[in-house]
Formats: sequence, C-alpha cells, structure tokens
Amino acid sequence: MNPSTRTASLAFSLLIAALLPACARITFSTKETTASVSGSADPRRSSPEAALAALKAGNQRFRAGKSTGHHDSIGKAAASAAHQYPVACAFTCADSRTSPEAIFDLGVGELFVCRVAGVASGVNDDASLEYGTAVLGAPLIVVMGHTNCGAMKAAIANKPLPGSLPKLVSQIRPAVEKAGAANPHADSSTLLAAATREQVRTEIRHLMGSPVIRKQVQAGKLKVVGAIYNLEDGSLIWL
Repeated sequence: MNPSTRTASLAFSLLIAALLPACARITFSTKETTASVSGSADPRRSSPEAALAALKAGNQRFRAGKSTGHHDSIGKAAASAAHQYPVACAFTCADSRTSPEAIFDLGVGELFVCRVAGVASGVNDDASLEYGTAVLGAPLIVVMGHTNCGAMKAAIANKPLPGSLPKLVSQIRPAVEKAGAANPHADSSTLLAAATREQVRTEIRHLMGSPVIRKQVQAGKLKVVGAIYNLEDGSLIWL
C-alpha cells in the first residue's frame, strides 16, 4: 500500500471512529424517547399524591404553551402496544373543548379516560373506572366538570328535550336542585357554577359507592378527586 493510500485509509478509519459514538447516541436517544411512555415502575404511579402532582404539573405546562405529552406519539403507541400503565383515570364531560389528555399534558398510554356529557356516569363508566384502577393500577381518578357546560344548562332549564337527552338530564337534575336550594337567590351564572361543582361531588360520592373503588381508597392505593376546568384560560380549580 503506497503512502497516499495508507493516508486515505487512516482518514476513513478515523471518520468511522468519530461517527460511531454519534450513531450510538442517536440510537439511544430514540430508544429513550420511545420508552418515555408510562411503565409499571413510573414514579408518577407510585402513589395517588405523585399522580396528582404529575397532572397538576401537566396542566401548568399546558397553560404555559409548553406541552410535551404528545411528542413522539407514534413511539409511545408502539411502546404501549403490549401493556398499558396509565398514570391516572379521568372521568370528564364529553365537551369537545375539554380533552383531558391535552389539559393534563399526557400522551398515548398515560391516561385512562371515560367521557360523557354532564359527567353523568352510567354502569359502563363505573366498570371502566374499576378496571382502570383495580386491573391497570392507576392510583388516581379525577372527576372533572367545566365552566359553561351545555348539559348543566339544559338540566337547569329543565325543558322538553328529544331522544335520550331527558334521561341524561334527569341524572343531573338532583345536583341542580341541591345547588339551587343552597343558593336560593343566585343568578344564572352563579347557579350554573354551583350546580357544576355539585355534580362533580355527586359523581365522587357515587364512585365511592363502588366496593372495588372504595376498597382501594381505604387501602391508600387510590384517591378520587374533583376539579372544575375553566374553558377561558385552561386553569383548574381542585375541589
């Protein structure tokens, strides 16, 4: 091998040696991103308090425009395909403006969600939340109402409605009546806010009536908390 050939060969070898660590770092970084989906040992799942802190921090990122939960969603989908380990369960209104994954800045595989207008649960919601906590191990259930809720407005108006809507509204009416009795001189906006809070509290009491959920709460493995989401600024009031 002549000197020029040896020089070229040495240069090529040095180039490969320099690139290999960078390639290794890229591969590791990709694996690290994919593995960022919630797992069984995720510290956010270590206690109800840890899960609640994670959701509060996520909402702060959401409000600040610094959300990260939906980065690498395809990677998270692949990583969670075989198993799911949600950080928490969310039972929320079906309103299109109240996506809990966005509000809490959580991505694929990180939040177990049930949604129905007016946060008016049925047996399937109860069973789903029992599954999300007892089987999947989520240490927290957040029951979340929101401001300016159309279902709550319908329950307050209490006028004839088509289809299955009367059945839904009948589940919300007790909260409206209780809020009205506690606030006899309230204007419409005050009554709406009070009724929304009461509906969330009603659903929390309802969920605590489940032997499956109550047993976990009594053992300190689970908390059921309430919140009201503000449509205007993305903030949460925790009840």
